[in-house]
Amino acid sequence: MKVKLVDIYGSVATLNKLIDEPLPAKISFKLMKLLNQLNQEVKLVEDQRIKLIKKFSGEGDSVTEENKEQFIKEFSEILEETTDISWEPVSIESLGELKMSVVELSKIQYLFTE
Repeated sequence: MKVKLVDIYGSVATLNKLIDEPLPAKISFKLMKLLNQLNQEVKLVEDQRIKLIKKFSGEGDSVTEENKEQFIKEFSEILEETTDISWEPVSIESLGELKMSVVELSKIQYLFTE
């Protein structure tokens, strides 16, 4: 399955929350495997973000005001890249009676079907 890095980057926190919830064993196992893949992708994105911060920070630890626009542009380009993940969308019903906010669900919707 092809997924944009921006979707992965935005979904990992919600998926980390899911691993603490009681779910059916089969979906828990699939989500654990998925999270291992996504964490690797997030690490690569974070490494690139840190490199860009260093590139655009001047002498300090954060991006300078004059370089902020270029930093955002280059980081956004990274996030728009796609990657392949081993995941076949599953029914949202596989999460059972789990309660999630609309915001949380919107961050992981690409992983599920109706």
